Amino acid sequence: MEKIIKKGAAFSLFEHLNIGLIIACTIILAVCQLFTDRIFIGDSYTQEIEPYTVASLEDGSKEYFFDLSDYDYHYSAIRFYTSHQIIKAYNSNREIYSFDTTGGFWTSTTGSTYNFIDINDNMRKIAIVVKPVYKTVESYVPTFYIGSAYEMYDELINCSMPKFIASILLVLLGMGLIVYYALMHSKLLLDKELVYLALFSLMSGIWFLNETDITNLLVKNKILDSIVPYFCLMLVVPCFIMFFDYYLNIHNRVAKIVSISSAALQVIVLSYLHFTKIAEYRETLQIPQAFIVIAMLYMIGCIIYLMFKKRFSSNVVICAFGVLLLLSAIITDIIFYYNEVGDADTFGRYIFLVFVGMVAWDRIKGANEVIEKGRRAKQLEVFALTDTMTGLFNRNAFEIHKNAADKLDGVVAVVADANGLKKCNDTYGHAAGDQFITTVADIFNSVYGKYGNCYRTGGDEFCCIIPNGKDINRERLKKLFYAKIYTANLEGNHIFDIGVAIGDTIYDPELDKDIKDLVKRADRLMYVNKKLSKES
Repeated sequence: MEKIIKKGAAFSLFEHLNIGLIIACTIILAVCQLFTDRIFIGDSYTQEIEPYTVASLEDGSKEYFFDLSDYDYHYSAIRFYTSHQIIKAYNSNREIYSFDTTGGFWTSTTGSTYNFIDINDNMRKIAIVVKPVYKTVESYVPTFYIGSAYEMYDELINCSMPKFIASILLVLLGMGLIVYYALMHSKLLLDKELVYLALFSLMSGIWFLNETDITNLLVKNKILDSIVPYFCLMLVVPCFIMFFDYYLNIHNRVAKIVSISSAALQVIVLSYLHFTKIAEYRETLQIPQAFIVIAMLYMIGCIIYLMFKKRFSSNVVICAFGVLLLLSAIITDIIFYYNEVGDADTFGRYIFLVFVGMVAWDRIKGANEVIEKGRRAKQLEVFALTDTMTGLFNRNAFEIHKNAADKLDGVVAVVADANGLKKCNDTYGHAAGDQFITTVADIFNSVYGKYGNCYRTGGDEFCCIIPNGKDINRERLKKLFYAKIYTANLEGNHIFDIGVAIGDTIYDPELDKDIKDLVKRADRLMYVNKKLSKES
């Protein structure tokens, strides 16, 4: 009984913990968004700087020339963002900066980064050469800023923090759901929808995380920058389709096969093109983006179909709301991706986080309800099988367990019957009689309960069934029981004297057909013991 109450409290605590985590994450994001801006105001020296001339070179590079004559010691760096471009900077024909290391076999691109070129008072003119790695980024024109290097670095970190936290939360939420499924799926018979939701959250979170300015500033690994996020983007669609298939009970076998096959084909074909240098992942980015949009449109079609068939449910409403938001966010962010600099995502990752959190909460809440129902059912079962006065199993439990017993070799039955209960009730009242019973039950359970199940089979009758494999000395336990009865009479300050008769025996296949016969033999031995006790 106590264990069940503790389990219920644990699940209640887990539910409150989920609410607390959601509230904490919301507060963190709100605070970060509230106290961060694109640039510092006040004493900030950061300002945009325009080249006084631009030269186009034969290899497709562009050379930007800057005049620094008007900038004093407060300006220590020029900052600009590049995506898949090789950078070199010169002062008086001397190279002062380069960003040209590629991923070699893994990728021929330098990746995306923020470039900080250190400058000083002695530099009057500098030239920055920008060479695109891919044709898809040839039209990209960097925006240049000049100011304090530390200040500009802090500005980027400060402005990117909410997006970075949202991306991290998506990744952590995906990992947390995987752990939750691993721990609870066998107990709750959870469907795999939670796994697909976790993978969707994990994959999209890694993509968003890679796009943040903080990641660009801190991570310079070309594989992480140019391969891992693209793989994640290609695997988002099957996770997305499979999750909704389970969540909405669509069970569209064709959609499953098509989504998984297309994802596998996409990975194989695009990886072949990438590693043969025909067209690397960044150059074929439109393909996985198109697949994502198609998957969203497919889900909208499914939701409309379910509504048309009047298969309304909370799951359909959640999905209808979530998919529309996701589709609008994806289309908006794709447009910004090709027209803005750096982390162009405006609100996509936030919508993804809200959607995954909303659906995950709905699933976990449903699982907790299943747990609670099971706990209540178990609690009712315990009440039905427990004697409320003594805490031992009752007669119903005895009959159930007795009928369920199959292997009887080595089983021991112990039967106890109190002496003098009627006299105690007649002389001192039923309250004293109840205390008489509970005292005998406590002593009986303390001696035999550690080896088997103890039952109150009648008003003052008790039984313990000790299964095979328990190494017991029946005579020693009997002496220990009587010693505890003697001590209770001597030191218990009871107004009545406790007397108990004990009978015990072990299963004998020649004498016992079943456990009923075994208990009957123990009962007969108990009555012999009772008779001898009265005679003495």
